[in-house]
Amino acid sequence: MTKKRYYTCLFAGEAGYGVMSAGSIIAKGANRNGLWSFLVNEYPSLIQGGLNSCLVRLADQPLSSYEETLDFLGLFSQQGFDYYADKLNPGAIVLYDPATTQVDESKVPEGTLLYPVSLASFVPKGGAKIMINSAMLGSFCALTGYPKSVVIDVIKNEFHNAKIQQENIKILEEVYEHVVSSLPSQNVFPFTFHKHAEPKILINGNEAISIAAIQAGCKFSAGYPMTPGSSVLSYLADHGRDYGLVFKQAEDEIAAINMLIGASFTGIRSIGSTSGGGFALMVEALGFAAIAEVPLVIVNAQRGGPSTGLPTRTAQADLNFVVYASQGEFPRIVMAPGDIEECFYETFRVFNLADKYQVPCIILTDKYLADSSVSHPLFATDHLTIDRGKRFEKNADRQEPYLRYQNTPDGISTRAFPGQIGGRHIATSYTHGEDGFYSSGNKEYALNEPTVTKESMDKLYNKLPAMEKEIPAIKFYGPSEADVTIIAWGSTKGAILEAMEQAASQGICVNFLQVLYISPFPATAVEPLLQKAKKTLLIEGNKTGQLGGIIAAHTGYKANHSFFKYNSRAFVPSEILAKIKEVLV
Repeated sequence: MTKKRYYTCLFAGEAGYGVMSAGSIIAKGANRNGLWSFLVNEYPSLIQGGLNSCLVRLADQPLSSYEETLDFLGLFSQQGFDYYADKLNPGAIVLYDPATTQVDESKVPEGTLLYPVSLASFVPKGGAKIMINSAMLGSFCALTGYPKSVVIDVIKNEFHNAKIQQENIKILEEVYEHVVSSLPSQNVFPFTFHKHAEPKILINGNEAISIAAIQAGCKFSAGYPMTPGSSVLSYLADHGRDYGLVFKQAEDEIAAINMLIGASFTGIRSIGSTSGGGFALMVEALGFAAIAEVPLVIVNAQRGGPSTGLPTRTAQADLNFVVYASQGEFPRIVMAPGDIEECFYETFRVFNLADKYQVPCIILTDKYLADSSVSHPLFATDHLTIDRGKRFEKNADRQEPYLRYQNTPDGISTRAFPGQIGGRHIATSYTHGEDGFYSSGNKEYALNEPTVTKESMDKLYNKLPAMEKEIPAIKFYGPSEADVTIIAWGSTKGAILEAMEQAASQGICVNFLQVLYISPFPATAVEPLLQKAKKTLLIEGNKTGQLGGIIAAHTGYKANHSFFKYNSRAFVPSEILAKIKEVLV
């Protein structure tokens, strides 16, 4: 097995210096020229100040995660050095402006190249502060050997104003020449760029979900901004008009979910997006969608909590909340994608499932997956087919009234939409009979309320057998037998897969059970795999092991070992590999 090569650079500084733009340009340039990029932004919930960072990991093969160790550190502030100095690899490069950053040589590995450049001095008088990032990029290219021409091509593509283009390119080239002239020899970047490589996209989880919604025929979105779910809304607001999609910013999340229910009632596919706090406000209406059997798709992009918590950091702590949210009992679908591919294809599938089974569906992501950008091949869509489920069609020879909630063997009745001849019905939030009337308030049902209530509940749950059979709830990676079986869900997937590769190269056999659909829980698929495992390691981004609790509730199985991370940062492969070795001791 050929050992993979990586190059990781990180830009860090206060908001306003174009930290993330600098990293994005490097990632896009590599992505467009045959390399693979993985980009992770970290930023506090501040408009100005604070420590912002953009980490870009590059490779000549596909990437599924990142590592924190750095080959290049570009600094716009002292705080950046203080926080990231201990992450440097031996022989790393540190670029800094001595006007803003004082470097302590004792805090960096031996062999580190410390290179001071007065970045601000290259910005013309009256120029925007953010143009310092062009000086940073010019220095980066000179010090690392990353092709200057690649960066210039991206700038030309990103900046549509010719004057701004030229100003930034001029700064980049001036700094580049200044740095190159002072170097004894120029470094060669460790990867070869290919200008005519197979095209790829650089895309984050929220963008993949948004594109999938459009592909699935979604025509309405409503929401109220809440990080990190907001960028689904902003993407659809920006691009929806091109695809006949209407976006409505509501006054709050309560209004938003009721707008979504109204759109779905009329037969329009719709999607909302929020985070835990916003989802909390939606909970009562979630039950309305369930009892009225109105399809609903909601994205909950998790952040640290509870309450306002950490608006711009990651966590996996909303699982129990989402699986059990709302008063009463009803089936729902909870899908937790683990990577960009699943964000796209499983979101498309979720729209079909929502329509087919007429249930609320929650797509459960987190800040890390929602916000991290990854190189990915173009999505193949030829095989994707929209399934709107059972729909009412008026039969002229049949005169009986339409029963929207007719009891059927599979629990699924036909849907009629406003304006359909013969399809008039009531969609109520009350427990109801087959015609939609309130089970207590209707005189025909009053004496039969216990029977009507039981039949109504049974109807909802009669959908489960077909739903469980259709949903591809789990994925299993690695050999059927292994020294350690990892159990996990959501965005931990990428780091786990890379850790498995590293383990295999060291002769350690590991497999991985990914629970992709957590509700309805796939007990019959999960239990036999766990019962035959030698040792199990539960990995979750929360304090209490929420998936582990759900597995125990449905199967009685408890993992032998656990690794819970809840410090607001994502897992990286090296720490998972270390835990695997610890389990085997």
